[in-house]
Amino acid sequence: MPPFSFRLEQVRLYRKQLEEQAMQALAQAVMQRDATKARIAALEEKLLEQRARLCEAHSLSSGERWLAGMYETALKQDLAEAERLFAEQENLVDQRRVDLVQKAKDHGLLDNLKKKQTERHLLAERQKEQHTNDETATLRHSPVTI
Repeated sequence: MPPFSFRLEQVRLYRKQLEEQAMQALAQAVMQRDATKARIAALEEKLLEQRARLCEAHSLSSGERWLAGMYETALKQDLAEAERLFAEQENLVDQRRVDLVQKAKDHGLLDNLKKKQTERHLLAERQKEQHTNDETATLRHSPVTI
């Protein structure tokens, strides 16, 4: 019998490649989300520091107070934008995760099919070999007729 050849091997390899690409896309989305989360934490810390400076500084001129207030407003806007971006990135991570799960299923189905077909091929090969051995044994041990 010829060696086993999975006819859908190219499709299986392609789906495996798609799964790996989905993994990379998910990893990249997670890294971007984590960077945005770190930026949010840094902005929150700066905002708290600015508020503390404003509370402690009673001897600021009106111009300095206005400038500090504008800086606080800018920090709040940056924080709001970062939080909006974080929410978008969370959605993207979820989408990428769902995509990865689907691609892993597609690849897994073909892996299982290949495994089953390999097992069937090996069983058929063993049965053929057993049949040949049975015929040989029968011919050797049959009574000789003259």
